[in-house]
Amino acid sequence: MYLDEKVAIVTGASRGIGRAIAKKLASEGAFIYISDIDEQGAKNAAEEIRKHGYNAEGIFVDISKQESIELLINHVIEGSGKIDILVNNAGIFGKNKPIDQIAIEEFDAVLSVNLRGTHLCSQAVIKEMIPRKSGKIVNIGSMSAQTGGLKAGVDYTSSKGGIHALTKAYARYGARFGITVNAVAPGYIFTDMTRSWAEKKDSGKDIPIGRLGKPEEVANVVFFLASPLSDYVTGQVVNVNGGIVMSN
Repeated sequence: MYLDEKVAIVTGASRGIGRAIAKKLASEGAFIYISDIDEQGAKNAAEEIRKHGYNAEGIFVDISKQESIELLINHVIEGSGKIDILVNNAGIFGKNKPIDQIAIEEFDAVLSVNLRGTHLCSQAVIKEMIPRKSGKIVNIGSMSAQTGGLKAGVDYTSSKGGIHALTKAYARYGARFGITVNAVAPGYIFTDMTRSWAEKKDSGKDIPIGRLGKPEEVANVVFFLASPLSDYVTGQVVNVNGGIVMSN
């Protein structure tokens, strides 16, 4: 139980990768706050975790709004007294329009959630971590930030590239306080969001491993970065993509 007595917030965890992350961290002993704009979905995910004998609570948050994040942080501090782990998973995909057709309002909407929301959550949580000289922040990026977006639009791709850069900036700042900050960059993962093309017979043909990834495979890497096993790892973007993107 590497995370025994740890308190973790996982945003956007009502389904998909976020839900798998919440389940994995809970199974390692952490008390999980599942936060999502889908409040009922968050509560359902927390109930599922509790049925397995682990600790979780579902709570509403809109990470595009600073006041909503503050309410979340205050609730966690009042209930558990601390925050040990933050996983910034919440995000939206956008409409994947051609570059010359995307409206600035659509571009801003994606960055407001994915990049600005990740910053606001991290900023609020790191303030709670600094006095205790410890903490783990894990951001969910994307391989689209490295490829330019094979299936993603410029808005999503830009937001995830910003998250990768944000990760390094926070890691450099947090290191002096014993806080590590890393990112995970998933490739093609089978979730509800990708189901429309993931179920196609040849969906894994361009992936060296030959198949799409599972949410649990991303969750395992997040767990490593959220645990004491990674205390000497910070400022890194860890690829989980079956080898479709390889870089030195």
